[in-house]
Amino acid sequence: MRLSVALTDAASATPVLRTISVLVPQARALSMLKNLATGTYAFVGSAQAEAKITDSVSGQLMGEFVDKRFGGAAISTAATWQWQDAKRAMDAWSEMAVTRLAGFRSQGSVASRSRFTERRNG
Repeated sequence: MRLSVALTDAASATPVLRTISVLVPQARALSMLKNLATGTYAFVGSAQAEAKITDSVSGQLMGEFVDKRFGGAAISTAATWQWQDAKRAMDAWSEMAVTRLAGFRSQGSVASRSRFTERRNG
Protein backbone atom coordinates (compact mmCIF):
# COMPACT_ATOMS: atom_id res chain seq x y z
CA MET A 1 0.00 0.00 0.00
CA ARG A 2 1.33 3.46 -0.89
CA LEU A 3 -0.07 6.59 0.75
CA SER A 4 0.61 9.95 -0.94
CA VAL A 5 -0.39 13.12 0.89
CA ALA A 6 -0.08 16.78 -0.12
CA LEU A 7 -0.89 19.98 1.72
CA THR A 8 -2.36 21.95 -1.18
CA ASP A 9 -3.34 25.17 0.58
CA ALA A 10 -2.71 26.82 3.94
CA ALA A 11 -3.68 30.25 5.22
CA SER A 12 -2.52 31.78 8.46
CA ALA A 13 -4.74 33.35 11.08
CA THR A 14 -4.37 36.96 12.23
CA PRO A 15 -3.81 36.35 15.97
CA VAL A 16 -4.62 39.74 17.59
CA LEU A 17 -7.64 40.43 15.40
CA ARG A 18 -8.79 36.82 15.87
CA THR A 19 -8.74 37.29 19.65
CA ILE A 20 -10.70 40.54 19.39
CA SER A 21 -13.26 38.99 17.02
CA VAL A 22 -13.87 36.16 19.51
CA LEU A 23 -13.90 38.08 22.80
CA VAL A 24 -15.49 41.47 21.99
CA PRO A 25 -19.28 40.99 21.57
CA GLN A 26 -19.69 43.50 18.70
CA ALA A 27 -16.72 42.07 16.79
CA ARG A 28 -18.02 38.54 17.46
CA ALA A 29 -21.38 39.50 15.94
CA LEU A 30 -19.63 40.80 12.81
CA SER A 31 -17.56 37.61 12.60
CA MET A 32 -20.77 35.55 12.83
CA LEU A 33 -22.28 37.59 9.98
CA LYS A 34 -19.15 36.95 7.90
CA ASN A 35 -19.53 33.24 8.61
CA LEU A 36 -23.13 33.31 7.40
CA ALA A 37 -22.11 35.12 4.21
CA THR A 38 -18.88 33.27 3.34
CA GLY A 39 -18.75 30.08 5.40
CA THR A 40 -15.65 31.15 7.36
CA TYR A 41 -15.10 33.31 10.43
CA ALA A 42 -13.04 36.49 10.34
CA PHE A 43 -9.26 36.29 10.85
CA VAL A 44 -9.06 32.47 11.03
CA GLY A 45 -6.57 30.22 9.31
CA SER A 46 -7.24 27.21 7.13
CA ALA A 47 -5.60 24.21 5.49
CA GLN A 48 -6.45 21.95 2.57
CA ALA A 49 -4.99 18.51 1.90
CA GLU A 50 -5.31 15.80 -0.70
CA ALA A 51 -4.35 12.15 -0.32
CA LYS A 52 -4.55 8.94 -2.27
CA ILE A 53 -3.91 5.30 -1.55
CA THR A 54 -2.60 3.09 -4.32
CA ASP A 55 -1.62 -0.55 -4.51
CA SER A 56 2.18 -0.56 -4.32
CA VAL A 57 2.45 -3.43 -6.81
CA SER A 58 -0.18 -2.67 -9.47
CA GLY A 59 -0.51 1.09 -8.95
CA GLN A 60 -4.31 0.74 -8.82
CA LEU A 61 -6.09 3.58 -7.03
CA MET A 62 -7.72 2.25 -3.87
CA GLY A 63 -8.89 5.43 -2.20
CA GLU A 64 -8.70 9.20 -2.28
CA PHE A 65 -9.36 12.10 0.04
CA VAL A 66 -9.72 15.89 -0.26
CA ASP A 67 -10.60 18.11 2.68
CA LYS A 68 -10.40 21.77 3.65
CA ARG A 69 -10.76 22.93 7.24
CA PHE A 70 -11.10 26.40 8.72
CA GLY A 71 -10.60 27.80 12.20
CA GLY A 72 -13.64 28.41 14.34
CA ALA A 73 -14.92 31.04 16.73
CA ALA A 74 -14.77 29.12 20.00
CA ILE A 75 -13.53 31.11 22.97
CA SER A 76 -11.03 28.31 23.68
CA THR A 77 -9.27 29.16 20.38
CA ALA A 78 -9.17 32.93 20.93
CA ALA A 79 -5.50 33.01 21.92
CA THR A 80 -4.15 31.17 18.91
CA TRP A 81 -0.83 31.55 17.16
CA GLN A 82 -0.60 32.24 13.43
CA TRP A 83 -0.58 28.65 12.11
CA GLN A 84 -2.59 26.98 14.91
CA ASP A 85 -5.71 26.43 12.74
CA ALA A 86 -3.65 24.72 10.04
CA LYS A 87 -1.95 22.57 12.70
CA ARG A 88 -5.33 21.55 14.15
CA ALA A 89 -6.48 20.52 10.66
CA MET A 90 -3.36 18.41 10.12
CA ASP A 91 -3.77 16.81 13.56
CA ALA A 92 -7.39 15.90 12.71
CA TRP A 93 -6.33 14.40 9.37
CA SER A 94 -3.58 12.39 11.07
CA GLU A 95 -6.04 10.91 13.57
CA MET A 96 -8.51 10.14 10.77
CA ALA A 97 -5.82 8.44 8.67
CA VAL A 98 -4.69 6.26 11.58
CA THR A 99 -8.26 5.15 12.28
CA ARG A 100 -9.12 4.42 8.66
CA LEU A 101 -5.83 2.73 7.78
CA ALA A 102 -6.20 0.52 10.86
CA GLY A 103 -9.67 -0.38 9.54
CA PHE A 104 -8.17 -1.35 6.20
CA ARG A 105 -5.59 -3.52 7.94
CA SER A 106 -8.13 -5.28 10.17
CA GLN A 107 -10.18 -6.28 7.12
CA GLY A 108 -7.20 -8.13 5.70
CA SER A 109 -7.27 -6.48 2.30
CA VAL A 110 -7.42 -2.87 1.26
CA ALA A 111 -8.58 -3.86 -2.21
CA SER A 112 -11.94 -4.95 -0.81
CA ARG A 113 -12.79 -1.28 -0.09
CA SER A 114 -13.34 1.01 -3.07
CA ARG A 115 -13.11 4.43 -1.35
CA PHE A 116 -11.26 5.97 1.60
CA THR A 117 -14.39 6.23 3.75
CA GLU A 118 -15.64 4.59 6.89
CA ARG A 119 -18.19 1.80 6.64
CA ARG A 120 -21.43 2.69 8.39
CA ASN A 121 -23.69 0.10 9.94
CA GLY A 122 -27.35 0.89 9.39
